[in-house]
Amino acid sequence: MVKSEKAVCVCSGGLDSTVAATIAKREGYEIHIIHADYGQIAKDREYKAVKRIGEYLGASDVIFVVLDFLKRFGGSALIDPSIELPMDEGVDLDGKSTPSTWVPCRNLVLLAVASSFAESIRASHVFVGFNAEEAQSYPDNRPAFLESFNTTLESAVASFTDKITVRAPLIDMFKRDIVIKGVEVEAPLDLTWSCYLEGKVHCGRCEACQHRKRGFKEAKVEDVTVYEDERQDTLG
Repeated sequence: MVKSEKAVCVCSGGLDSTVAATIAKREGYEIHIIHADYGQIAKDREYKAVKRIGEYLGASDVIFVVLDFLKRFGGSALIDPSIELPMDEGVDLDGKSTPSTWVPCRNLVLLAVASSFAESIRASHVFVGFNAEEAQSYPDNRPAFLESFNTTLESAVASFTDKITVRAPLIDMFKRDIVIKGVEVEAPLDLTWSCYLEGKVHCGRCEACQHRKRGFKEAKVEDVTVYEDERQDTLG
């Protein structure tokens, strides 16, 4: 691979997408990060995390796009305060059903936007953080969706454009494996933000925080994340 080959990295600021972006960087790509504000509760915390991650990885640019129509459509606890977030006993860590945090067709929209960005800068790949753990609950994290999108993408770009491929290097991994891989590639795990909420620290109670906690614990890697629920237990 030519060192100057470009890759667009879809980055939420969380563990999965950050490890995927780091892998792209380690493979020698010139990375261009894209982050979407779709009205999610934690958008400000995600914004800060993505900025820092981009700086750490030496991204050529960090693009922030606003997809506020997704918030207008609603249908998810991440963007609609009237829908209850899965917390504590309401969290299904085994991912047996699609949770209230599902944002209708979000990844389809995000990949379309990222692919448009990739074509405009002549990038050959789009990197995403799809993984086996999220695939248990979210169909747009599964290999079938990735393969289908890549097939569609072949007919979606101009004839003079080189082929663009979406890559999901973590697609067969669970959170434990992602943490281990992150340490291996020296991803800035300490800069990531996983929490669904907009607090000063991770809440420790939401679905995303509990998956994060379990991932570090099972990987036997020190978790330097500060969780509000654990801090309160210590103070209380």
